[in-house]
Amino acid sequence: MPSDTARHVELRGKTYYLRMRVPNEFADVEPLREINRSLKTRDLVVAEARCANVRLALFNEWRARRAGRAADTRATFDASVDLLKAWGMTFSPMDELITGPVNDLLSRIEAIANVDPLSPAVPAALGAIELPDMTLHEMAQRMPILKANDIRAKNARQRREWCGNFKRAARDFIAQIGERTILTISEQDATDYEAHWKKLAEPGGVTTNYANKQIRYVRQMIDAHYDDIRMPKSRRNNVFKGLGVGKLIYADDERKKLPLPETWVRNRLINDRILEGLEQESSDIAIIAATGGCRASEIYDVPESDIHLDHPIPHIRFRVVLDGPDRRELKSKASTRVLVLQGPALAAMRRNPTGFPGHRGKAKFSGPVNKFLRENGLFPPLPEGEDGRYVISGTRHSFEDRMKAAGIKNEERAFLMGHSIGRVRGRPVYGSELDLPLRALLQEMVAYDGDGWSPRPIADLWEEVDRLLEEKGHRLR
Repeated sequence: MPSDTARHVELRGKTYYLRMRVPNEFADVEPLREINRSLKTRDLVVAEARCANVRLALFNEWRARRAGRAADTRATFDASVDLLKAWGMTFSPMDELITGPVNDLLSRIEAIANVDPLSPAVPAALGAIELPDMTLHEMAQRMPILKANDIRAKNARQRREWCGNFKRAARDFIAQIGERTILTISEQDATDYEAHWKKLAEPGGVTTNYANKQIRYVRQMIDAHYDDIRMPKSRRNNVFKGLGVGKLIYADDERKKLPLPETWVRNRLINDRILEGLEQESSDIAIIAATGGCRASEIYDVPESDIHLDHPIPHIRFRVVLDGPDRRELKSKASTRVLVLQGPALAAMRRNPTGFPGHRGKAKFSGPVNKFLRENGLFPPLPEGEDGRYVISGTRHSFEDRMKAAGIKNEERAFLMGHSIGRVRGRPVYGSELDLPLRALLQEMVAYDGDGWSPRPIADLWEEVDRLLEEKGHRLR
């Protein structure tokens, strides 16, 4: 008498069987209309457990058959790996099974002894299925899918730039080495590609930082493919591991951005508001960034909810936003911080109380601003003997120069600029971050006059810092 047929378990004599109709979706790969299979037990509880496992294996086998019929290497591999998992096995290439422990190979042969020879379980168990592979160009296209969690907080601009890094690296590799798939890139290919970037990084070429990024992007795509096909760590061989371009000790390797002169920042950018000739929002973004030493993207990407103009200490909060139309990612964990708004920066933010929707999530600030300043001769002249050039992001370096001149220590400078304190100290960071009152005092030391407000003398501000710290119970003397 059959038991609960909803569980697909049926008692025949003294033995339980699985009995189930083949779903219509698999009718094209399974000729039988109904599956009847002995569960080899007289115990109902055991039968129900085995029934669940057998049904899972059947569904995996049908998917594998369909994938094989579609001749899709990737789909075939995924379905076969899932099928092996249901059998309690993992995939191993045939050459490894042949040269590996004999007992492993014999156990696999025994497991498939009573299986339909046409079942995908047979080549899967014996390692005779082809590993999925793809070109670097295809891998670059796939990276946003594989790293979806990593780039969840990126807005449209940040995502586009991130994707562009891998696409460019794939193009460069193909141009120098030729078309390759991930699993066919040889150690010689990797060595030749490293040599290409070493040559370019010689004086007058690209920076070592740029060269190492291009090598790293290829290495990351190879690792991502290994993760994607679930290759065990012990069988991975990323030929780019450990490769890179060392810094040239005899060359000024990294093209550092020149700090813009203080007089130009104060008189031209802030007081004269020369960028209003281009656009109001761009001018205000530049003023706030210059006053607070921020990256411009930190300003123009800030959502309205992180602007606090009515607070006793007006400020902007820089944080990662994971969801919604205003999602944003910061450069690093240390970039999560608060920017106190004072003088010209406060006035500029009050002109834009909801933020900068014309720039938020877009890439239309630095390029147009630098072009406008350069074409109109608005950048200051370079110092004698300097062969570089100014860019608007140099105001961040100007801010650090002001902090040094004000006697602000390295750790406090890192706090204000969003640098890693652990890297500055050379050890992990313990203790709480500066709170708003202390941050406001430090920023006031390097603030500009404006909007009817003037910063207090630096000596007075240091006294106020000491007073606040002593109020918190710190012993300073």
